[in-house]
Amino acid sequence: MFPKATLWLALCAGFAFNAQADSITVSGSTSASHIVEVLAETYSATHKDTTIAVQGIGSSGGITAVQQNAAELGMSSRVLSKDEKESQLKSVTFAHDGIALVVNQDNPVTNLTKEQVSKIYHGEITNWKEVGGPDRVMAVVTRENASGSRFSFEDFMGLTKDIKGMRVSDINPQSLVVNTNGMVKSLVSRNLHAIGYISLGSIDNSIKPLSFEGVEPTLTNLEAGKYQISRPFLMLYKEKTLQTEKSAKSFLDYVISPQGQKIIDERGYLASQINQ
Repeated sequence: MFPKATLWLALCAGFAFNAQADSITVSGSTSASHIVEVLAETYSATHKDTTIAVQGIGSSGGITAVQQNAAELGMSSRVLSKDEKESQLKSVTFAHDGIALVVNQDNPVTNLTKEQVSKIYHGEITNWKEVGGPDRVMAVVTRENASGSRFSFEDFMGLTKDIKGMRVSDINPQSLVVNTNGMVKSLVSRNLHAIGYISLGSIDNSIKPLSFEGVEPTLTNLEAGKYQISRPFLMLYKEKTLQTEKSAKSFLDYVISPQGQKIIDERGYLASQINQ
């Protein structure tokens, strides 16, 4: 057993270390959180005194968290609204991502047009045979209202309508609503009838990405401007917060640095080119 004096000194040293350690909370888009988690891990490898908690709670949730000082940094996979831009909230684009339409691996359909996608999500096309597939009723999957992916997808596809000056979703209310890219992939991978949309950077062998207007959803096509369903990844902050929370500013600087941008590019996203 340790002598009492030695044990006491060890405990005091532990408390001193914890008191000196910095903690950063980064909340928001579940799509952006995948690459931010990687960036947080690589940053922490050389900043042992900093702990970074990355929380995927949706773009709107991340925006609110920063506005209410519940997080030092936020993540959004949609552009900010006029009201959000006029608040104390600041943003910097750290990457660009595509949104890919995905189906089950055994679905023979390979391409959809914008008109077809619009009709599918409006509930006007309900069977795969209407777009060259098998005679199966479609299971249409979408994301929750707070999702930046859903916001960007609906905006691009024209799946919204104005009611009393407010823009609201106009998709078929019978669509299946899930909370993350992972849940979309899980559902589509197990359901021959399903169609959904996910972050381009989240594509893997469990699902089949569809071409859109004859263009494959690849990073090369996104970078060339050929693949049109795209959106920015934003890092959100308050200037006052970065003035007092030096670790948060240091991590943000790392994300948009050449080193951080290289990691983003290597992980299947399009670097923002801010420092390139």
